Amino acid sequence: MAGFELQGVDEWLDALRRKLGEASARVENRGLRAAGEIMAGAMRDKAPVSEKASGTHIRDDIKVSGVRRKDGVKYVLVGPSKKTSWRAHFPEFGTQKMTARSFIYPAFHEKKDAALAALADEFREGLENG
Repeated sequence: MAGFELQGVDEWLDALRRKLGEASARVENRGLRAAGEIMAGAMRDKAPVSEKASGTHIRDDIKVSGVRRKDGVKYVLVGPSKKTSWRAHFPEFGTQKMTARSFIYPAFHEKKDAALAALADEFREGLENG
């Protein structure tokens, strides 16, 4: 899954934590999930679907994880679950017998601004409504 770091969010987080204290964690989590859902929707729209009726399609298995933390940094994972992730790289990068039909990379670049806006909206709403 693609990762990216947000610039300028530290000020938002500091303001949230000063104003809301412990309740800021809920606002942060809501913002991350909202941004993740925007990315997941774009991936679902772009994911190729096999003509075969059997099994689970990658498009139907794109999920947003719960909020996780590593080294004090919160994040969510967006993409196919373990059920279909083993084969998601085939359409994303192609094979010897199949040309690439990327859906993760284009979805990320198309919706990254919308995801950041959703995150900022959740933070702004948290600051305004306490």
